[in-house]
Amino acid sequence: MKSKSKKTQKNSKPTVQKKDFWQLVDQFLHNKWVIGVMLVIVSFVYNHNYSNIYDRKIDLNGDNIYYYSLGQALSHGDGYTNIISLEQSPHAHFPPGYPWFISKILKASPDNIQAVKKANGFLMYLSVMMLFFVVLLTTRNSILAFCSAILMSVHKELLRYATIMMSETLFIFLSLLAILLALLIVKEIIGTKRRWVGWIAIAFYGLVVAYLYLVRTMGLSLILALIAWTGLLALSELIRWRKAAKNQEETEIITCKHRLLTAALLCLMTVLAVGVAKLSWDARNRNLNLKTDDYASNFMKKTNNEKMEGFADWKIRITSNTSNFITRWIPEATYMKEPVYGDKGITGKEWCLGLLLMALMIAGCLYLNVGRLLMLFYVGLTVGVLLLYPEQYGGTRYITPIIPFFIFLTLSGLAAIVAGVYKVLKLKQSPLLIQSLVVLIATFGWLSPAYAEAQAQYKKTARMKSWMSIPDMNASNFLQAVTFCGDSLPKDARVISRKPELFYMFSHYHPSNGFPFYAEPDSIYNMLCRDSIDYLIIDTWFRHAYLTLYPCVQKYPEKFRQVKQFGINDPNRRLAPTYIFQFNDDWGYHGDMKDGVREGKGTLTMPDGRTYKGDFSNNLPNGYGTMYDPSGKEIVYGIWKNGALSQEIRK
Repeated sequence: MKSKSKKTQKNSKPTVQKKDFWQLVDQFLHNKWVIGVMLVIVSFVYNHNYSNIYDRKIDLNGDNIYYYSLGQALSHGDGYTNIISLEQSPHAHFPPGYPWFISKILKASPDNIQAVKKANGFLMYLSVMMLFFVVLLTTRNSILAFCSAILMSVHKELLRYATIMMSETLFIFLSLLAILLALLIVKEIIGTKRRWVGWIAIAFYGLVVAYLYLVRTMGLSLILALIAWTGLLALSELIRWRKAAKNQEETEIITCKHRLLTAALLCLMTVLAVGVAKLSWDARNRNLNLKTDDYASNFMKKTNNEKMEGFADWKIRITSNTSNFITRWIPEATYMKEPVYGDKGITGKEWCLGLLLMALMIAGCLYLNVGRLLMLFYVGLTVGVLLLYPEQYGGTRYITPIIPFFIFLTLSGLAAIVAGVYKVLKLKQSPLLIQSLVVLIATFGWLSPAYAEAQAQYKKTARMKSWMSIPDMNASNFLQAVTFCGDSLPKDARVISRKPELFYMFSHYHPSNGFPFYAEPDSIYNMLCRDSIDYLIIDTWFRHAYLTLYPCVQKYPEKFRQVKQFGINDPNRRLAPTYIFQFNDDWGYHGDMKDGVREGKGTLTMPDGRTYKGDFSNNLPNGYGTMYDPSGKEIVYGIWKNGALSQEIRK
């Protein structure tokens, strides 16, 4: 019996559990070599699309020029200063995070706009890579991660912001980095073998959160979402810990304690990071007596520059924003549905498609294996804030930072529907293969072609060598006027225009001032005198110049001299000239007045430099008077009648 037993043991082989087809598919899709191939494909797609849409011209969005000028000031050692304005002063509107990033690039490559643009492109590429791993961690589906990264690499708005100097690109990078770090720490992928690596990761996470706040105030949405998510994780682990302690489960107690401390530490680090960043920024502005409530004050403004007054105004705003976001802006950003602005308003079809998309994203969020509350909090808080923001700031621009999440939650929603069908039909096999096929078909059969087609306008703009050839003649006239000022006016000339940031860039870094959008002629005149303004640009690209500056020119014509005109007056094509006027308060009449009319002795200085001194009557030179040339030399003395010389008198 003994020998038989030994023989049996010798001949017996260990049983190996065979993997079924679905496990093999899952193993294949998560193979590191397969994931490596996916990342190579994504890299190629991103580089191809980015190269096609890359525009060497400076973008006409004024904010990107402000960011660049602030980066210039920092790189030149002038501090965080408004060098665009005539009176340079400390800046407080934009947080310093993105200008600081620009300044580091300009230190290495002085005044190189293309270097800043390409750095933005590289940041977006890194963001695409991080989105891949965020989706992979939260869904455990490499095909879903691959398709999300592909769509992000083709999205027209994301690519556009990667080619201009705006903080959205850096913000997207930092937000995905913060989320990825938080997921890796919570899932114990970082710091399990070496605890010191975990501590470094948590400290680095804190720096990312602090920097995130200093890049965009909108970062508070993600920061609050991270605080809520890590706080709930800590509370959940605390409950499990107490339950395990009650049942005396030693292993579970140790596990829960470790997870509780990790989640609580992450929550505390998030609070400390944003607290230090906010207090530091506020202290700097407070010490310089700077107001930083621009964003808060914007909440209280209506489209016609009036203030929000009561519940009725807020109801109108929230209702309007909600309908626009659901039916137009989020669908446009997600599947490139061009909004239709007709007389009938929003159609029932738009409501159905918009609500369906919202339901799909929510389903995709709830289907996540990990981080579902984090995604729900972040996207929900961001959209919630935008619903309260003034309607004039609507559109896709302000949801750009969460477009990557719209993309992957939509695809996740499709996967959730497939999983739901399997559950209803009680199918035992894994839905992974069908989910992957559905996501691939939606990506390459529907969304990706629509994304590529939507790039057409940006590609066309990128091929234009200069903004001077822009079809909008009013814009071209304005830019020509600004270029003329930079080339022809004295270096110390003090100019005002509707867009000082565009004047700064297209006049070769000459500062200028803006002006009130709504003001009476006398108020504008006093401002010109107070600020010692020499020149004005009056254009129709931005209508406020004709509304506020031109009436002042008409009321005080003797104070102004037309220097240059660009364009023609053609009401049929809604075209009007762009003017450059010279202003001099010394020009015009100084002397006796009666009932608002020039009467008595006075001096009239003309824009060409000549000066008349003598008698006035009926608002004109009448009587004895002398005309002098610009140097002060006497030209003629005699008797004047209704502004003209009637009889010369030789002395």
